[in-house]
Amino acid sequence: MQIVPSLLFGISASLDALLVGITFGIRDVRVRLWQNLLISFITLLGTCLSVGLGARLVTLLPVSLWNLLGSLILILFGIYYITKFMMTALEKYHEKKQLTAAQLSSHQKKNSSALTFVETFTLGFALSANNIGIGLSASIAGLTLAPAAVVTLFFSLMFLLLGNRLGMRHCLRLTEHFTNLLSGLLLVGLGILELINGAF
Repeated sequence: MQIVPSLLFGISASLDALLVGITFGIRDVRVRLWQNLLISFITLLGTCLSVGLGARLVTLLPVSLWNLLGSLILILFGIYYITKFMMTALEKYHEKKQLTAAQLSSHQKKNSSALTFVETFTLGFALSANNIGIGLSASIAGLTLAPAAVVTLFFSLMFLLLGNRLGMRHCLRLTEHFTNLLSGLLLVGLGILELINGAF
């Protein structure tokens, strides 16, 4: 009976997408449908690869290496957004000396952030790399490919969409001055948690 194990696998393998969606939501970056599909399908490929190959892939690369790779990418993303926050803070400090309040507001609106194709692909790869470790373990334990792949795709799509919408709600959104900082800290924290989980 693969239904319950596949559901548990799909949920656990897709929880990272929920947090990633929230981090972009609080930055007022909407994850568009094509971006959600791209991230989810890249994640699906990683799941299919890991569950399909199972124990064979373990002989080529250890599970810990895949977990490490995905964790490091998430941490690097976090560092990128923390650095972006610091650079933006410095820019705003200098802009305030030259622009009026109305000009500054208009300038900020023109430079609103957006999720690029490179960011979309890299996030999909990071989530996929994390899932490879989970998929290998599940495959060795006897999980079959088809139900695991379908459930993982479903939860990845839903969690990323839900997280993104939750992040945009007023109760979760902070002032725009600190969203990059919070996004970065969340992603770094997520990467560290993945490293800890992979170590144990």
